[in-house]
Amino acid sequence: MSLSSSASASASTSLGSSLAHESSNESCSITRGLMTRAETTTTTMVSSAAARDDDGEERRQRNDDDDETNRWSSSSKSLRKNKRYFSVFLMTVTSAFLYADQNLLAPNLSQAAEEFGFTEREKDVKLAGWLQMAFFVVGSPASLIIGWWCDKTTRRVRLLFVTTLVGEGPCLATYWVTKYWQLFFLRAMTGIAVGGCLPLLFSLCGDLFSHKTRAKVASFLTIATGAGIAFGQIMSGAVGPKYGWKVPFVVSAAPAVFFAFLTWMLVDEPVRGGMDVKVKGNHVGHLTEEEEELVKVATKEGKKKNAKEETPEKNINDDNSTKRDENEDIISQISASDIEIYSGKMDVQKLKRQLRVKTNVLVFIQGVFGTIPWGVLNAYFVDYLHANRGLTVGQGTAAVTLFGLGGAIGVIGGGVWGQRLYNRDKSSVALLMGLSTMLGALPSYYFVNSTYFGPSESLLYFSCFVTGVLCSLTPPNVRAVLVNINPPETRGSVFACYSQVDDIGKGLGPVFIAGLIVVFNGRQSAFNVAFSMWFVCGFFLLMMKGTIEKDAETASTQVEAEIVRSPARERSQIVEDNNV
Repeated sequence: MSLSSSASASASTSLGSSLAHESSNESCSITRGLMTRAETTTTTMVSSAAARDDDGEERRQRNDDDDETNRWSSSSKSLRKNKRYFSVFLMTVTSAFLYADQNLLAPNLSQAAEEFGFTEREKDVKLAGWLQMAFFVVGSPASLIIGWWCDKTTRRVRLLFVTTLVGEGPCLATYWVTKYWQLFFLRAMTGIAVGGCLPLLFSLCGDLFSHKTRAKVASFLTIATGAGIAFGQIMSGAVGPKYGWKVPFVVSAAPAVFFAFLTWMLVDEPVRGGMDVKVKGNHVGHLTEEEEELVKVATKEGKKKNAKEETPEKNINDDNSTKRDENEDIISQISASDIEIYSGKMDVQKLKRQLRVKTNVLVFIQGVFGTIPWGVLNAYFVDYLHANRGLTVGQGTAAVTLFGLGGAIGVIGGGVWGQRLYNRDKSSVALLMGLSTMLGALPSYYFVNSTYFGPSESLLYFSCFVTGVLCSLTPPNVRAVLVNINPPETRGSVFACYSQVDDIGKGLGPVFIAGLIVVFNGRQSAFNVAFSMWFVCGFFLLMMKGTIEKDAETASTQVEAEIVRSPARERSQIVEDNNV
């Protein structure tokens, strides 16, 4: 009994100890689990907080990077814009000196005639008429050749320098002439630079700026024409009587060559079609060899892809009509996401097509009549006031100076005003051009026919200033219209044709006026007929109101048809496949 009780008590004690031990172990295990869970939770919270901090830091870094990218992009755009305007500045100065030598002889016509032993009639015919015709005889075909070459080459800036050098060299040599035939030959050679620069300048201008600003930019290039001629006559009128009529030719030609050289050295070749194609890439600059290779490959592959995706049925039926020469010289636009390539290339068929555009035809016709009065102002006016109205050469030169000042104001105002009208309603710019040209003819009748110009010739100066303003509203706008209605690869040739018309008025205009002088036996009646041509010119300008908008839309469609695209992700594969 006692043994059994002892055993039971012992067993109970042992069981109690065992249970107490197990209970203690379980408690420790639970405690450790809770601690581990708490540590895990704490670690997770810390990790989450750290992750949130990392995400926040990453977002802040990304925002900072985006801000930096935006600032760099804005700065890059600003630099490119400034570079474009700097390019226009150099080209404007170059062309100003080019045009300055066009009428250097006018203020000293009598002095040159005396050296060559010419009569009054021979002075008008040989020095004022035939020398201006020499510009047309050589400058006209030179302009056509240079304009066509301009549409073919990818180095238009270099071509501008070469053209200037070839034309201004003979201008420098004028200083050493001793006979009339030498003067005639050298003036004819100078026509190469004067005729060839126009298609080059506006072809470059069209690829530097979009249609929304071209009239404004064209005003600067147009100022170069009027301001250059005015500067040349002012300088010649000041230098010629004191140092001789030959010295002004040196003063004009040397700076022209210098600034043309600076243009060649400092101005990057703009991408043809770069301002007519909606691309995010750099619009100005030379392409690397790798980029040119990529462009050629992308052109081939992009055409295949565009043909398959956009018009599969037409591609099957008209496969031969969509193929182009794979070796054509393509100027491209490259961006971070896409390549957009303007593949347009000049050919005879495109030239014929553009010469049939109604607005182009009207521009050419109005130019024939509109430039004839300028022949009077450039070749005869100073000498007319001196010889026929009894004014001094200085007073005549002052009248031309005020005419040039009014012209500069008219060109700038016309470019700004015309651009606003064009952006609002393309056809309304025709009204501005036509009406201002007609109104500009009215003051000219006063200073041609009057023998009294008021105290200190104030009325003469005022009428010349007003005529200069009114008749200069048209040139920047008509040239901007030509850029806008012709595809990029045709602009050089179209402006070369426009230059022919310009030469007809400026070159053959004085010859035509010389003939009128003979017919009417005097200058006054001949000059009245000449200035009446501005009314005819204004009529054809007004007719453009019904053609500009339609022709601009047609040009945009033609540009779009010449674009090929290739996604950026396919670039490497395209090049790799081509290399294989």
